[in-house]
Amino acid sequence: MDKKYVWYACYGSNLLKERFLLYIHGGDCRFNGKRYNGCSDKSLPLDDRPYNITHKMYFAKESRSWENQGVAFIEAKNSEETITLGRVYLITEGQFNDIHFQEGKVWYDKILDVGTFDGIPVKTFTHSTKFAENLPGTKYLDVVTKGLKETYPDITEKVIDEYLRQCQMSHPDMI
Repeated sequence: MDKKYVWYACYGSNLLKERFLLYIHGGDCRFNGKRYNGCSDKSLPLDDRPYNITHKMYFAKESRSWENQGVAFIEAKNSEETITLGRVYLITEGQFNDIHFQEGKVWYDKILDVGTFDGIPVKTFTHSTKFAENLPGTKYLDVVTKGLKETYPDITEKVIDEYLRQCQMSHPDMI
């Protein structure tokens, strides 16, 4: 029986491949000390690439895994004038469902179709309504920054800093 594949579009800490692979293989995360169970199918993604998501990224909630600070979400509403810098991983639908379960279906209750790539659907998840924003902690921002540098190797630190500041625009004390 052939496996069905999907491009999983991520935009937060999963931009960093090392961090994302914990959702596939399981293990302890060196960035936050959390243990991840991994997927039932531990095969590596077949491919990964940069991908622009036309939904605005923001930070919200208080994650025990990340210094009780905010983590990344995207607004459920499409916004053609806003681009979130993402990364897509070509994984099985079963892996996508396992990752969604590990991320938490309460916080990430909405699966979004965000395009197609090479004829394969691109999907991600977020919350169906926008949460009150909360600033991310330094460890989380560090992982997101590393992921952005890895995914977009030609991007400068200045551009990354400005991008992340734009994602925190409702917090003028951060600007």
